[in-house]
Amino acid sequence: MRRTTHVFEEGLPTSTTALTAQTATRRTNRHFYGVGYVLTVILLGANMPTSVYGLYRSEFGFTPTIQTLIYGVYVAGLVPALLFFGPLSDFLGRRAVLLMSLALSVAGTLVLAFADATVWLFLGRIAQGIAVGAVSAAGSAALVEQEPTFDHRRAALVSTVTGALGGALGPLVSGAIAQYLPQPLRLPYLIFLVAFVPALIVLLLLPRGTRTARPKSLFQIPRVPAVIQQTFWLSSLAVALSWGAVGLFQSVVPSWMTSLLGINNLLLAGGAAALVMICSVIAQLGGSRMDPRTSTIVGLGILALGMIGLLVVDIVPSLALLSVVTIVVGAGHGLVFAGGMKRVNAAARAHARESHGAILAAFFTVSYAGLAIPSILAGIAITVQGMQTAIIELSIIGTLLCLVMMTFNVRAARRYP
Repeated sequence: MRRTTHVFEEGLPTSTTALTAQTATRRTNRHFYGVGYVLTVILLGANMPTSVYGLYRSEFGFTPTIQTLIYGVYVAGLVPALLFFGPLSDFLGRRAVLLMSLALSVAGTLVLAFADATVWLFLGRIAQGIAVGAVSAAGSAALVEQEPTFDHRRAALVSTVTGALGGALGPLVSGAIAQYLPQPLRLPYLIFLVAFVPALIVLLLLPRGTRTARPKSLFQIPRVPAVIQQTFWLSSLAVALSWGAVGLFQSVVPSWMTSLLGINNLLLAGGAAALVMICSVIAQLGGSRMDPRTSTIVGLGILALGMIGLLVVDIVPSLALLSVVTIVVGAGHGLVFAGGMKRVNAAARAHARESHGAILAAFFTVSYAGLAIPSILAGIAITVQGMQTAIIELSIIGTLLCLVMMTFNVRAARRYP
């Protein structure tokens, strides 16, 4: 019979095996939150340019179209990276891919810090997009693997919170430094580089993890099985619309605040982009027990109100009213995203478990397209027609699309309760 050695502390016997298990759990928890920190840092860096796009326009003299293309080209790096680094992380292990992501994020940050022409802004944003795609693919899997009890819900919650936290802190950090310290187009990035040091230490201490057999293809084109296509498209297109609304706050609204409200404070301009993400997380947490289909429908209705609110702000300029609209759009995004994600996950688990990863890749591809395309179209409209006319048109189109998508989801709910 195997004997268990006991250690006595304060009169209470505790087995060595139990102490070892507790130590292992604490170590795994450190790795778990360490991966969360890495995710936050990389996403924070990717969102830092939001507050200073207006300064770049003044410095390099490009049009609103170019501004939104610089914002949108980030997705051109992100989506292929998402599809490539997911299979690669299965083969090489999570740590190797996360280290690549961190290196790309540092490279993108340095390129933006020392950019002296518009082309460098494009290159820096592409590098950041690839970094976010890589960390999204490998980081989510690493969180599940490092969670001590393999609690998928806890891992998903941390993934959501770190993503939104990075999206919120990026504009605030860069806006504050650019507003109150010298060299506003360089110093925010150079100061931010300090945050990469603990991230590197975290990854170097992260276990290598298990490697699987080499995948058949290191670049997997997403495919959605026919049995879940209706659920997939109703959910993913709704989420794409919600990201389109958020994209406007990250690419256009800071400059719009300057021209419409005469606000030149970069911290306040970045605050709008930060507030929309904070409200999104609050809505996701608050609506976590809501039926996913109801969450999607209610969220689309709230987004439609937010789009109408943008139209009202354009007609009756008010910082207080814009703040309310920002809160509404953030809440709508959170409910739509949470509902859509749950519906796609549930459908994949129920009908296409073997294709779950590919389905999620397709879901995020559609979502990120929704993030980029409306912003680019907004830049073209602003360049051709002017800020006020473009905002009016985008508000009306956004409202109508939200209402149409909400109608489709309501009809599907009645047909397949």
